[in-house]
Amino acid sequence: MAGGKVFCVTGVAAIVLGGCNGGPYGNWNVQRVDTDQNVDVNYRWQDDDARQTYQKLIGDCLSRPWVENFRQAHGGNRPVVFVGTVRNETSDYIDTKLVTKRFEEELINSGRVRVVADRDQRPEVRDERQQGQAWNMPETVKKQAMELGADYIMLGRIGEVKQESNDRRTVVQYYQINLEMIDIQSNEKVWIGSADVKKVARR
Repeated sequence: MAGGKVFCVTGVAAIVLGGCNGGPYGNWNVQRVDTDQNVDVNYRWQDDDARQTYQKLIGDCLSRPWVENFRQAHGGNRPVVFVGTVRNETSDYIDTKLVTKRFEEELINSGRVRVVADRDQRPEVRDERQQGQAWNMPETVKKQAMELGADYIMLGRIGEVKQESNDRRTVVQYYQINLEMIDIQSNEKVWIGSADVKKVARR
């Protein structure tokens, strides 16, 4: 009886150890690296491409005259921006919020622009405001229909061109990211920026 118990435990231990050493999650040698370090696994879009993109575009956006033109025309008030959708028109899976969220962050932190909430954030904010009408202390209740209206909306796209050699051993992958700042009242485009990413992969 005791021998049977030992055998069962040994069998379970063997299965557990085998699961640790094999299978889809086994045998990984993990190295933690700096988040700014470029690590190319393949030629497809990755986090460093997103970083390279927003760093170039945000610098260009804030250096152009549209911000100061607005402030001069509106008594020094800062323009209010809604960061809209950046469409992924490539064959890759791309989380475009890796670009748009950093863009929002830099716009806000510049102190020159105001930014309103995303569309998918607004229902939760409005629900909290609605709940507050009944449950918050009177002196802290937030008024309804007092949301800040945006002056501009930023929209964009990510496109690609892919070239492959006849023997399929060389791939040239080119991405272009376009962003546009549009006056919501007039539909005038006040800024257009683009950033390019090009990679050559051989095997």
